[in-house]
Amino acid sequence: MRPVRLYESSIPSGNAYKISLMLSHLGIAVPVTELDILADPPETRRPAYLARNPNGRIPLLELDDGSYLAESNAILFFLATGLASGTPYLPDDALGRARALQWMFFEQYSHEPYVAVLKFWTLWGGLHRKRPDEIAIWKQRGQAAIDVMEGHLGGSAWFTGERYGIADIALFAYTQSAAALGFAVGPRVDG
Repeated sequence: MRPVRLYESSIPSGNAYKISLMLSHLGIAVPVTELDILADPPETRRPAYLARNPNGRIPLLELDDGSYLAESNAILFFLATGLASGTPYLPDDALGRARALQWMFFEQYSHEPYVAVLKFWTLWGGLHRKRPDEIAIWKQRGQAAIDVMEGHLGGSAWFTGERYGIADIALFAYTQSAAALGFAVGPRVDG
């Protein structure tokens, strides 16, 4: 199965960026359909899109067999493992692959819900309508995640060993804008 189309947002999305970056690394060009997630209702919540992805989120990868794959980190994993020739973006050993998944789960549970959410409300409006305690939690927990990343990278350039891989891509997508949002990003994460 090969990717044939990427559905993403008309506004910058770190989750969609992950997929575009990985496709670029692999030298795979596919048409992109940008969906307006700020429309009322969002294009991702309309029947035609929900038929492709009942969760109504982006990114979504369409495959040449007519199937669809959702969730950015699942798509990254598929692209790193699902191509016949294999790729260098996932460690070769079972523990290394599990550690890549560990960091990708960390990104979705401990990092993205705070850094990405603060980014969305800050850049696309509405932050003034959020409660101060909500914003404080996003900042505190987002900073905690970035600090964990900084600590882990103490002796390594990459999250899962000697080479750049899908865990690095997953964590880079929203971390690249964290400093502009007021997070303290250390030299190991920033470098």
